[in-house]
Amino acid sequence: MTKLNIKNCARCKKIFVPTSGEKICPECRAADLEMEEHVKAYVRDHPGITVNELIEGSGAPAKLVWRMIRQGQFENSGLKGASYPCANCGKLITRDNYCSECLGKLKQNAQKFAKAMDSKRRAAEKKSQTFSDSMYDALDSSRSH
Repeated sequence: MTKLNIKNCARCKKIFVPTSGEKICPECRAADLEMEEHVKAYVRDHPGITVNELIEGSGAPAKLVWRMIRQGQFENSGLKGASYPCANCGKLITRDNYCSECLGKLKQNAQKFAKAMDSKRRAAEKKSQTFSDSMYDALDSSRSH
């Protein structure tokens, strides 16, 4: 029996079937995309504006504008004040959640963790194999007496 995955849209509360983990329904996503295009056009038409002026002048929700900034959609647009703190160290950045230094450290730590887990897995497999071998040896010696 197939389980139908349905959700309520986080914005309008309408029921929908997500196709890849979406939190909002297709209609609200389409409205977001339309607003994103409006925001991009507003930035193009008003060079050198600040983030606050963009939010006020375009009528776009601040959350949408900051998401677009985090996605790097205004990197070369001349939008002023489009920086925010790194989620780890607080250094001002203009894209993603972490500065390049913190991202590098996170990647290193993830690699170290993966190696440690792999070593533990290999040790457990070796211990299991050694236990199995000793059990076979014990059975063989008991049969030969």
